[in-house]
Amino acid sequence: GGFSNYFGTPSYQTAAKAAFLTQLGSTNAGKFNTSGRGFPDVAAIGMNVLFVIEGATFTIDGASCSSPIIASVVSLLNYRLIAEGKNPLGFLNPFLYSTGASALNNITSGSNPGCNTNGFTATSGWDPVTGLGTPNFAKL
Repeated sequence: GGFSNYFGTPSYQTAAKAAFLTQLGSTNAGKFNTSGRGFPDVAAIGMNVLFVIEGATFTIDGASCSSPIIASVVSLLNYRLIAEGKNPLGFLNPFLYSTGASALNNITSGSNPGCNTNGFTATSGWDPVTGLGTPNFAKL
């Protein structure tokens, strides 16, 4: 997680990112783009995920697991909405940064060290370690 050097902060993320930067203070000053879009938006526990390829089973960790987990949750939510005759979710980020944040499990401990720093620390609210948190399917 971190901040983009290519994309500016989208309007739906402005308040959440500003709150994090205020809390961060001068930590890692000059080592990241404070005007860049923050990422990730959400997180998933992508650890020890079972994979089967050509009959062989093994576990892997990381964003390559978390991304499809989030996509699966959204797919299941869309399935339920469509079954009830409602529209699918569409572009989620404005929803997630507003009312949807209450349906996520905020992660407040942990960090992402790297680039000769201690990295960023997970905090209450959005942070560049776990975003807004992990999905709570029942609440979503």
